[in-house]
Amino acid sequence: MSAAPVLVPLEKRLVFSHVIEGLYFRALKDQMTDRLRDRLRDEAGLDLSKKLEPALTFVKWTRCLEITAQELAPQKSMEEGLEYIGLILTRGYFETLVGKALAGILKIIGPMRGLKRMDRSLRSGNNFGEVMVTEKGPGHVEFWCNELGTARHHMLGLIKAGAEVCGAKNLRGEITHFDDRGVTFDLKWDP
Repeated sequence: MSAAPVLVPLEKRLVFSHVIEGLYFRALKDQMTDRLRDRLRDEAGLDLSKKLEPALTFVKWTRCLEITAQELAPQKSMEEGLEYIGLILTRGYFETLVGKALAGILKIIGPMRGLKRMDRSLRSGNNFGEVMVTEKGPGHVEFWCNELGTARHHMLGLIKAGAEVCGAKNLRGEITHFDDRGVTFDLKWDP
């Protein structure tokens, strides 16, 4: 792994409004329910009927993800639901004009280089994303990022969807470690 990241304290972590817009107004636009909108407003303080603030705190964003997973994937465990929401968000992003352009580049550079560049993508949506990737062999990496709490499961969905766009086939990922600094995933795909 490369040099240790500079960690942004939890209370200063922000998720930018275009991520919220991408999830709730684009990726989930056909799945939104009045109940989900009400719960987001009442339990997380996110009122989708009003103009979005420039950013949400990470704590509020995490609560929004949890509520969304409960409402849209009630048959799944919280972990599986959060991963599902991560997949939906990323796949929705790659349907946008900018996402389609990025997808073309990612297909050319492949999964290994795409994963190593993921910190750039994360930083476009928040002020704290840090990634360290250690190549373990063909189609195998250790992927560390500074996602905390239940958001780590959402991150696994983001990684899987992003790696698929890069051309990874049969991607398998599991959490091997997490603590108060971040989470480590073991990711394997068919080379």
